[in-house]
Amino acid sequence: MAQRAPHGLSMNARQRLVLSAAVIAFSATSYGCSSTSSCTRDPDTVTVADGRVIGNTYISAPNDAQQRGPWAFFPPARTLIFEHHLDGIPYQIAIWLAFQPVGTLAPSAGNLSIRQESDDATIAIKNDSCSEYWAWVEASLPVDPAAARAPSSGDSIEAMAGASGGP
Repeated sequence: MAQRAPHGLSMNARQRLVLSAAVIAFSATSYGCSSTSSCTRDPDTVTVADGRVIGNTYISAPNDAQQRGPWAFFPPARTLIFEHHLDGIPYQIAIWLAFQPVGTLAPSAGNLSIRQESDDATIAIKNDSCSEYWAWVEASLPVDPAAARAPSSGDSIEAMAGASGGP
């Protein structure tokens, strides 16, 4: 027989009721905030010119044992343009977010940071949510830039396969 709580509901029914109320409350608080079209902040663009290149990798702020941050402020509807100072278009771009300027970072997902454009000078990301974050970007070029180029119509099959022509 199901155990009854003092107010007459079984424990399972009470747990389901509490869980349902929590889901409804959460849904009500997040209603209309799935993109910046429902936020009250006007869109803007900020350029991040700091950062450093270490080897073939750009980082937008220090992130090591000696110094961490500060990360770039990333409120709703903001586009951040990072000047990466790499010698080409980065092939790997990682966007990390925190809840404070030097807080713990976590990988971004979904519309928290939409990558708008990457070229040989900049990386542009947009916060398409109604929450504010701080962003950190890491971007890399291939170790061997020649290995990353697309084959041209004049390349032989051996050249594309990396054959050396030897035995």
